[in-house]
Amino acid sequence: MVIHARLCEIITTMSAPGKHTKPARILVAVIIAVLATAGGIWSANIILDRRVNPGELEATRFPVARPLAPFELVDHNNQVFDQSTLRNRWSFLFFGYTHCPDVCPTTLSVLNSVAHRLQDVETDIRFVFVSVDPERDTPEQLARFVTFFNGDFIGVTGSKQKIGQFTRDLGVMHMRVASEANATGYLVDHTASVFLIDPDGRYHAVFSPPLEADAISDDFRKILKAWR
Repeated sequence: MVIHARLCEIITTMSAPGKHTKPARILVAVIIAVLATAGGIWSANIILDRRVNPGELEATRFPVARPLAPFELVDHNNQVFDQSTLRNRWSFLFFGYTHCPDVCPTTLSVLNSVAHRLQDVETDIRFVFVSVDPERDTPEQLARFVTFFNGDFIGVTGSKQKIGQFTRDLGVMHMRVASEANATGYLVDHTASVFLIDPDGRYHAVFSPPLEADAISDDFRKILKAWR
C-alpha cells in the first residue's frame, strides 16, 4: 500500500500546473501505462496473496475474497448504487468514461459478448460501467452510452470524491491528461481490467487485458462451479 500511495503522489505532483515538461509527461505516461496494463493484478499482489493455478484460470482469483469499503454512488437511472446493490448476484465491474476513444467501447463490446455467452447460467449476473470522469458523465450521458452496447448494462457515476474513494478501494488508477487533438478537451488514462464481485459483495477476482469473451466466460463458469 505504501508503494501504491507513493505512485499516486508522484502522478499527482507531476500532473500539477507547471509540471508539464516533456520529460514529466513521458514519465507520467509510462507509469500510467504500466499500471493500466497490470491493472487489478498489481493491486491484488499488494492487498492479497495470489493463488496461482497454472492452466486453470486466465483470471486472478483470490484465495480469500476481500470485502469492499462502504460507498454510495448513483446509477444511470438515478438510483442509489452502494455495497448492498452488489449483493446476491455476480457483478462484472469495468471503469472508464463515455468520451473514451477506444478501450472502453472495445471492452464493453467484449462484455456484451460475455453476457450472451453466459445466458444459460442459472445465476444473476450484472455488468456495471463505473465512470472515472464524473464531471462529464452524468446519469443521462451514461444511460445513452452503456445501453448502446447492451440494454441491461448499468452505468454508475458520483461525485469526484466518491468515485475516488471507490477506485482507491479496488486499486483502480485513473488520471486526466490533456488531449493534443483538442485543446479544450481531455482524456482519462485508466486501469483497463474487469473486476468480479461475488454475491457477498466482495472483490473475488480480476480479469486483466487482453480481454477475450471466451476466456472470461470460461473462467467465470469455473469460478461459479467452485463457489461455496
